Amino acid sequence: MANGLQFCKIIHMFDESAHSVLHIIKWFILATLVGIVVGTLDAAFLKLLDRALRLRNHVELFYLPLPFALYAIVVLSRKVAPRDKDYSTDDVIQNINSYQTVSFISILKAFFLSIATMVTGGSAGKEAPCADVGAGMGSFLSKLLHLNQQDCRKMMICGVSAGFAGVFGVPISGALFGLEVLWVGHIFYEVLFPALVAGITAYQVTSRLGVNYIYHSLPFHPVLSELVFLKVVAAGVCFGLISILFIEINKFMRVVFRYLAARTRLFWACMIGGAVLVAIGYVISPLYLGLGMAGIDGPLSGGALESPFGFFYKIITTSITFAAGGLGGVVTPIFFVGAQAGAMISDILRVDSATLAAIGLVAVLAGAANTPLAASVMAIELFGAKIAPYATVACVISFLVTGRQSIYPHQRISMDSGKDIDPSATPSHLRRRSTDFQQYMPHRKALLNQMKNSAKHYWPDKRKHKKIKK
Repeated sequence: MANGLQFCKIIHMFDESAHSVLHIIKWFILATLVGIVVGTLDAAFLKLLDRALRLRNHVELFYLPLPFALYAIVVLSRKVAPRDKDYSTDDVIQNINSYQTVSFISILKAFFLSIATMVTGGSAGKEAPCADVGAGMGSFLSKLLHLNQQDCRKMMICGVSAGFAGVFGVPISGALFGLEVLWVGHIFYEVLFPALVAGITAYQVTSRLGVNYIYHSLPFHPVLSELVFLKVVAAGVCFGLISILFIEINKFMRVVFRYLAARTRLFWACMIGGAVLVAIGYVISPLYLGLGMAGIDGPLSGGALESPFGFFYKIITTSITFAAGGLGGVVTPIFFVGAQAGAMISDILRVDSATLAAIGLVAVLAGAANTPLAASVMAIELFGAKIAPYATVACVISFLVTGRQSIYPHQRISMDSGKDIDPSATPSHLRRRSTDFQQYMPHRKALLNQMKNSAKHYWPDKRKHKKIKK
């Protein structure tokens, strides 16, 4: 205890307003501490998840109990400690932007219930638990060290960056993703150094603890020419449209299942969602259920697709999983969708399928999460430096095509982000459409109104243009 108090006093001695060198030393120490703790927890989560998936793979039709599993997950997440519900990446983004902390119970929910979702067949990813654990541990350590509110926020950002870096094995882009995903058009440069230190440290810790990552060296590297450039531009537009499709189906499914839960019972909403997922797994393929790493590795290795509509099936299963109460991340399903979509359009554009699958993996992430910089760097870390020109072009185009849409509703957007922002938009909606935050559907007609309001965004308002001309 005395050693802990002495460490706190040493940290507070580094008055960052007096000496920038002391500021660097202070945040190097704090970020390294966050990286070690979060990296260790990342490794524990990934090891436990891998072990559970290995045991599950020995069971045929493992997804049959999924409806009951979803209901159990909903009850545990919403009914047990109902105030502690910060167990998704979007919740973490909201808490960091509003200077709030993440509770320890939320960390436990994200850690264990996400594993239960993926093991039973729910289509979810593994990054949200690690990001939530990272933010939670960052806030916990800041309280332990008696840091102020501003430093606590920085520690949480470092935790998110360490979580992403450790779970995917991408120390630089993982750290950048934790910064870029918070506020589109604004990167917190004051946290850039500690976030990179935390990300690199977490990656080193998880690697030393025996976590294996998937890296693909692409066999096809065409010379950048006008024709190849045009093909990449066309592919970027396609990936942007697929990102929009992912976002809108995800929002619409949430609305539909809120309506079902309000009109019937929560139990029946989970049963219906789980039954649809079971039907997709049995009739189409179980490839589109669960974590889905096989659906990512196949296209990246140049393998043939099970179906040209594989990306669409994954969008449906992911949207239903979250709408019906499942927990987990959305980045891994985005990787699945991008890789499958890239391999699908490779025949049309006459580009090597593995290369376009790799570009699609990062480009759909850039469009859906509004993180073109992190996605471009991620392409280099995962697939090598030679893919950088093509991946960067596709990521930027996909980012621009998606406009104000985001898979994270509470992600903020700056006026100078390059997005189509209405200057008169109210801060309460964080410069987004009100349909992104709709919580329930009071009557049957509201479902049609939801579709109508979503569709309105995709064509220009003639009355608004007339007013501007006048």
